[in-house]
Amino acid sequence: MGMKTLGALKRQTIISIDPSTRSLAYAIMYTDDEVVKIGHIDLTGTSDFKEKLRIIGCALPGLIELYKPDVAVIEEAVFIQNFKTSKLISYVIGHTMGILAVSCPFVVEANPIVWKSKIGYKKVSKAEKLAWESEFGSTEAKKIAAKERKSRVRDLMCAKYGKEFQDSLYDSDEIDALAIGVWYNLTRDDIWH
Repeated sequence: MGMKTLGALKRQTIISIDPSTRSLAYAIMYTDDEVVKIGHIDLTGTSDFKEKLRIIGCALPGLIELYKPDVAVIEEAVFIQNFKTSKLISYVIGHTMGILAVSCPFVVEANPIVWKSKIGYKKVSKAEKLAWESEFGSTEAKKIAAKERKSRVRDLMCAKYGKEFQDSLYDSDEIDALAIGVWYNLTRDDIWH
């Protein structure tokens, strides 16, 4: 199958992943946006990083075997100021991509700025941040901004899929994984042409 034909195929299965050092959130869906399963691989039970990678290595192949995705989409690393966290998330992403590459025909990276923009996400504005800072202080404003960012992605998925996505049934990382899959479906023809 050539690269140009992939985008035109009907009803592919996608696994989209939002990686973190706390969990590997995923959504299994089809290219017509039908959602099959949303969940996560929990990594909070250990602080040992090799154990986190082992957990991914044991759990992810089972998901791949069960759902047989045609395409895997994983969010790219966002390098933050904390070097240790950036290094650890890079390990999670690299390990996950290696596992996906063994069984999944196509693995695609999703830049967080690009996928959020394509699904209609509006960034928290400087004016909003300043208003929160003046009312609540700098530390609390940062927390509010982080919560608002996640809330905006959730609102978009709720508008697309219904109110069940507004409830706490899915955590914000799982909602992001779903949104990454939605992004892929919106852009797959561009990716493969």
